[in-house]
Amino acid sequence: MTLSQLTRNQRAVIRTLPDDFDLTSKLIEQGFALRTEISLAHKAPFNGPLAFHLHGTKLCLSPSIAQQIGIEIV
Repeated sequence: MTLSQLTRNQRAVIRTLPDDFDLTSKLIEQGFALRTEISLAHKAPFNGPLAFHLHGTKLCLSPSIAQQIGIEIV
C-alpha cells in the first residue's frame, strides 16, 4: 500500500521510500523517515496535493510522490 491510497484520518507507518536518492533525501529532511507514523489530513480535488499529519505538523506532497512511499496500516 502507498501513501496515496490512505483514507482521511487513517493511520499508517512509513515502510519504504522512493528509489531516487535525491527525492528520498528531501523527504527525510521534511520528516518522512522510515517507521514514522503518518495520517492523511486532506486530499485536494482534481488530483491535487495530499496533506499529511506528521510529527505534529501538516505537510503536503504531490500524488505522484505519495505513490512512491510504501506504508503499513496500524
